Amino acid sequence: MKNYFVSPGSFIRPLTANSIIAISMAWLLGVSRAGADPTTQPDSASQDNAELRSEVNQLKTQVDQLESNQQQSPSATGQPASTPPYIPDTNQSAFHLFHFTSGYDPEVGFVIRSADGQFSLHPGIVMDFRNMTSYREEVLPGAGGEEDKTGDSTQNGFDLSRFRMTFDGRVTQNVSYFVQLQDDQGTTFGLLDAYWAYHFGADSPFAVKVGQFKDPIWHERNLSEADLLAVDRSAVEYLLGGGQTGRVQGIDLMFDKDRLRAQLAFHDGFNSINTKFIDAGGEGAGVGGGAGITPTDFGASARGEFMLIGDRSPEFNPYTEYDKQFTALGDKQDILVAGAGTDFSQAGSNDVIFHTVDLQYDTSCGISAYAAYLGSYRDLHANQGVKPGYYYDPGFLVQVAYLVTPKIEPFARYDYTYLPLNSSSPTLLTGEVQEITLGANYYLYRQNVKFTLDASWLPNGAPADADALGILKDSGHNEAILRLQFQLAL
Repeated sequence: MKNYFVSPGSFIRPLTANSIIAISMAWLLGVSRAGADPTTQPDSASQDNAELRSEVNQLKTQVDQLESNQQQSPSATGQPASTPPYIPDTNQSAFHLFHFTSGYDPEVGFVIRSADGQFSLHPGIVMDFRNMTSYREEVLPGAGGEEDKTGDSTQNGFDLSRFRMTFDGRVTQNVSYFVQLQDDQGTTFGLLDAYWAYHFGADSPFAVKVGQFKDPIWHERNLSEADLLAVDRSAVEYLLGGGQTGRVQGIDLMFDKDRLRAQLAFHDGFNSINTKFIDAGGEGAGVGGGAGITPTDFGASARGEFMLIGDRSPEFNPYTEYDKQFTALGDKQDILVAGAGTDFSQAGSNDVIFHTVDLQYDTSCGISAYAAYLGSYRDLHANQGVKPGYYYDPGFLVQVAYLVTPKIEPFARYDYTYLPLNSSSPTLLTGEVQEITLGANYYLYRQNVKFTLDASWLPNGAPADADALGILKDSGHNEAILRLQFQLAL
């Protein structure tokens, strides 16, 4: 059992056994001197007091030395002897920043950690509860998707859009792990992410990740669902980005040094979530940049990021702000990061190349901005739900936000997607998908507890249902969406 004392101007610190023994000896010595014969001569008492002060000073010096050695010893404090480099693990916190055994840290959450610092466990939950309204004009017979009411249609209701459980941490100083389970709207309870990463050491910029994880090429998808700016991700991301590629199963080599980070992954092909080794993912008959590529044989992904503005030091890594959120909430530095990524997946004689370039700018004064170009090139020789041919699907996104106060943040977003009319579905009336979104966040406690209200207008409607986003199919006609969300993330 640990004993504690409080020194002025410091935190509570544990006393070592040596410290306790030394202080006890000093106390006993003082008691024995105080209990000496009262007839002792004054000169003898003065000499005794001098000797006592000398012995106490020596003991104090020994105690200070013992405590200094204890603070420098990683096994005594539970701190690692060296700090591993920050690795861009999707949705994962930087566990090497913990400076306590167990408890709650406002930057991280609840943590359980072993005394020697070799094991840590951080449980988390994300709950997004929404009220959503969708208004569509002139829904044609057979063209309304899952809600096939013809004419003008309004749908409104409450929705537990997202429920996630996460467990992450590390086992030994070089191995970290991440597990995420979900029971989102319209889905059954199941596994999203399960991987571990091996860090080659504090002086090495390399790490390797294996398991099931997000296809790493898309920055908007790599952000945690709890850290988005709007209620949900953009329509272009759903049609051309991570909404198409989803999770992959494979191995990912990661590099992180100074201003440069990079990843190179080999996997079973895009959207291979929870598949057997004899199966694979992809997407057959559907709408989007991956339609007609199934089942996939294999795939490879790469992403690189370069910090143009930002000062990285042993005490602070600006990439933690970049990985954490789009908003500038709580940012300590101005950062500007450029990124690019690609995924090649093959399905028999059909293949696809997803690609993106993006730029994120955040300031410590509350301004944040993000822009991205997304594209998909498909080479289809066999009919796997889409007519054979060559298709190119481009799109882009821009968004800006400003913290008016530390709690109130308005934002605006525009995204555009072009789908060739024969590239996905013969029911498309137009290949253009535009989404204009205005909204605001109210932060009760950082990203952990917040309200988000936004409204979107799709002047050409939507080519497919994306009901998790509040979007319902109505190709070629106006659609308006209003969403109010309360988020709790621990």
